[in-house]
Amino acid sequence: MGVEDVIKSTKTQEQEKTIQKPEVRGFRINAKRVSRAEDLIKQLSQISFISYTIDPNDSKTIIALNVEARDISNNPYNFSIIYFKPNEIDVIYTITPKKSSKLRKLEVLSYVLNILSFCADIYSIKIEQLAQITENILLDATEYFSMDYQELYTKYDRLKEENEGLNKKIKMVEDSKKELENEVYTLKNKMQELNAKLQGLEKYSDDVLALKIQEWIAEHNGEFNLAEFAKVYNVPETRVEQILNNLIAEGYLEGSKG
Repeated sequence: MGVEDVIKSTKTQEQEKTIQKPEVRGFRINAKRVSRAEDLIKQLSQISFISYTIDPNDSKTIIALNVEARDISNNPYNFSIIYFKPNEIDVIYTITPKKSSKLRKLEVLSYVLNILSFCADIYSIKIEQLAQITENILLDATEYFSMDYQELYTKYDRLKEENEGLNKKIKMVEDSKKELENEVYTLKNKMQELNAKLQGLEKYSDDVLALKIQEWIAEHNGEFNLAEFAKVYNVPETRVEQILNNLIAEGYLEGSKG
């Protein structure tokens, strides 16, 4: 055996140790075979998902195997076996560790009833007994589903509360977003106003405005309308007044004209 084979074998053994063995259970159905074993084999051969054979310890018993899952070594892991005997039918099945035993039993019953439908002319089965088995399994399953429903409903309530809490938080965020948008809009308008004023201030230098004021006074026979001048040149009145005062102080104008 090479190194790779040893490593592979070791890994396989470690994996097999971690796999939990399934639980094995079963039940019996009292039934009398009223036809030949060959007829039963013929019927079973029509079912593609099962394999069948004659019991090596009892030639009158036909074994039907349904493998639903295999382990890493390719051995049957989740499966069911039906022993078709002359006077009874035994059902053996496995329950994997994470599977509900009640739900698994219900699944197996459904499978067995399906198989028996192929054997309706081969076995005589008392309806009362089959009904009793079915009723017992359904009662167990009903209890399982009731418990499962309660757990599901509890989870639903919890998720509903969480969803309502998230919706409240989303609304708070949306409200805050609206307030922030309003503030941004207000600031944007103020910025536009300031930019407009700034552009007005930067449009003419103080020297240019001083010349414009002198030209205005000359063109208007010594009269100066501050408000009209500011409007024409799109300049704040305060700035015009400041430059006008500077011109008077520096002696370029004899007095305030208005």
